[in-house]
Amino acid sequence: MSMKTIKPKKIIKNKEAKKLFQILIQELEKENNLNDRTLMIVDNMVLLEQLKQEHMEDIKQRGVMELFKNGSQEMFRENKSVDKILKIVKQQRKLQAELKLTPASEKK
Repeated sequence: MSMKTIKPKKIIKNKEAKKLFQILIQELEKENNLNDRTLMIVDNMVLLEQLKQEHMEDIKQRGVMELFKNGSQEMFRENKSVDKILKIVKQQRKLQAELKLTPASEKK
């Protein structure tokens, strides 16, 4: 597999996600570990990155806390994007470990 022929899926529009794709592909090529299975994991990681960036944009616009109205009740609650980002990062770490691209996996 040559990196020049491998591009992120069309659904990936976010700049940071595309950058992550290139970094991961380069690392896998360097480790001689680029194949259909690892490419599928990269695609998943990049999709997660795009979702994470969307949630970060939501937090930037609405803040960490949001005003919630329920009938006559008004209260502040945590923006749900905060929790979603934490879950995405956790999943990305698992996929990164599967690719053996974590700092711990560099200790050979």
